[in-house]
Amino acid sequence: MGTTGLGKTSEQWRAEIQEEKDKADRWEQKFQEMQRRNEALEKKLKAGLSKIEEMKQRIEELEMALENCENRIKHLEANENRNKEQLQYFQNQVRSRDNIMEEAVVQI
Repeated sequence: MGTTGLGKTSEQWRAEIQEEKDKADRWEQKFQEMQRRNEALEKKLKAGLSKIEEMKQRIEELEMALENCENRIKHLEANENRNKEQLQYFQNQVRSRDNIMEEAVVQI
């Protein structure tokens, strides 16, 4: 069965239409596959960003803990210096008393 003026038979037109439908179906499948990949990548990206935010928060906590430790060290060093000064003061007092007692013993 031929069609005049169109240059193709009905069968040829049907075959060409089917071929175009198949191409469209393949493109649709590729598109859907790309959408699935994009969704999977988006999930990974969101999970990665969430992990980064958790790590940033943990870093802030660690920085605060470090600052607190540094402040405690400064405080302990200041106490150590005061204690050393007190120790020297008491040692000097003991020496002075020892000297006074030696003088008293010598005079007796």
